[in-house]
Amino acid sequence: MSLKKRAIILTAVIAAVTAGSILCIIYMYKTADTGAYAYIYQNDRIIQTIDLSGTHDTYRITVEAPEGGYNVIEVRQGSIGVVEASCPDGLCMNMGFIDNSLMPVTCLPNHLVIKVIDEEDDKELDGVVY
Repeated sequence: MSLKKRAIILTAVIAAVTAGSILCIIYMYKTADTGAYAYIYQNDRIIQTIDLSGTHDTYRITVEAPEGGYNVIEVRQGSIGVVEASCPDGLCMNMGFIDNSLMPVTCLPNHLVIKVIDEEDDKELDGVVY
């Protein structure tokens, strides 16, 4: 076998192994649990904590507001959002489903806030005081 053929075969084997490794890494990243938790607050008090990575079935929770309003919250695998509300503007429903800590879902008329916190976010320092 000539040196040129050996170099081509070796290059092809290295390319195949590299492509396979990259695909395995992408698959593991896509299927990994995020370790995210949703915290539902009403009037600055936590009323429920939900493990979003442990949720496999979609279900709904109704949260009653002290002034008579309500929010229906849908929990899906890895995300959470408001699907029905008694508030006049309906902005909480238009915020969609969240799966990270970038922006919470809020319903000001019903004093409701839903935040998602990742386990990794929880480990980071958010400030230092001397």
